[in-house]
Amino acid sequence: NNITFNKLDFLGLASGSLLLTAFIYAATLV
Repeated sequence: NNITFNKLDFLGLASGSLLLTAFIYAATLV
């Protein structure tokens, strides 16, 4: 259960940082 929670937390963190990076990249393009 703890391993699943860590995996979900890591997935959320990765997707969040990826979204933030994509947003910053798009902002620099505009």
